[in-house]
Amino acid sequence: MTQKKIASDAALVTDNDYLNALLKLLDQAENEINILAYSFAIGSAAGKLNMNTAPYTIAEKIKELKRDKPELRIRLYIEGVRDTSDRNIVTAQFLKRAGIEVVYGKTHAKGFSVDGRYVLFGSTNLTHQSIVKNYETNLLIDNKAIAKEFNRYFEYLWQGGGHGGIELKPPMLADGDFKNVLVDMIHSAKKTLEFSIYFFDHKEIRDAFIEAHRRGVKIKGFAHHHTAFALSYVRRTRRTIERLQEEGIDSLYFAPGSFFTHSKYLIKDKEEVALGTGNWLVEDVEIHPQLYIHLKNKELAQQLSKHLAKQIAKQRDVSEETHIKPRLLRSRTRSSESKTAR
Repeated sequence: MTQKKIASDAALVTDNDYLNALLKLLDQAENEINILAYSFAIGSAAGKLNMNTAPYTIAEKIKELKRDKPELRIRLYIEGVRDTSDRNIVTAQFLKRAGIEVVYGKTHAKGFSVDGRYVLFGSTNLTHQSIVKNYETNLLIDNKAIAKEFNRYFEYLWQGGGHGGIELKPPMLADGDFKNVLVDMIHSAKKTLEFSIYFFDHKEIRDAFIEAHRRGVKIKGFAHHHTAFALSYVRRTRRTIERLQEEGIDSLYFAPGSFFTHSKYLIKDKEEVALGTGNWLVEDVEIHPQLYIHLKNKELAQQLSKHLAKQIAKQRDVSEETHIKPRLLRSRTRSSESKTAR
């Protein structure tokens, strides 16, 4: 099976289209559902449920499926160590009471596999913010070979495996393996590189973009910017973008700080796509479990490129802050840091 054929089975699922796509996928399940979740929040850390949210709708769907199809095996591997664990435990206990199997562990990978055939994964967390408000990018894939690798990774974590202990068959990438693929794509680009990223502070990836720019590759980027959450990561991302701008890469944009630009992907020459769950941070490469996919498919790459262009155009229409000159960027970074210190 060629990579092109694999790619032809993948469909983009972006932004708030995720919920309907997921619910329809779950309805098809007959034998098995495997779930990887970094953040799955149906209520507060104190245990108060919020029934008017997208995550609660998903949890109720899973509960109903298990009730109506007792033979259906549903397993959830969920982050149980980092900050999200408090709310994750509330969700996990809710599902365990419905007969869902649960294992707590370490993961930043997220996604669903259904019946060893379908996979839905990408940047979306199972939080109301992520599902309803954020810019998110996922792939819905109908392919047994890809589902097999997703499930192999799932089983590895389920059995207690940790970061860096497994290598998946292409086009799937486990943990930090996505970094080398990104760098190789950037080094081999001939015409264009386009990306959307949540957090970006990785010298090797950054320097690869600089080298590509110097040899004439056109680069367009869309980066997250927020004024009230994870400010240390925001500042690190802004410094990376500033460094790229200082090299003359001027088609770099920020979304307004009122919501999250949470997607994580790279498009090369409108022919290849690398998309997944990992930020372009040393931590996400070296510590936190991740999943990526690398597909060579013009149709998918061009569709994602058009999607990115529309998002950038929309933000340019509503806010001049989406495109910041280096000098102004430095000034605003210092201002943000001083406000944080107060």
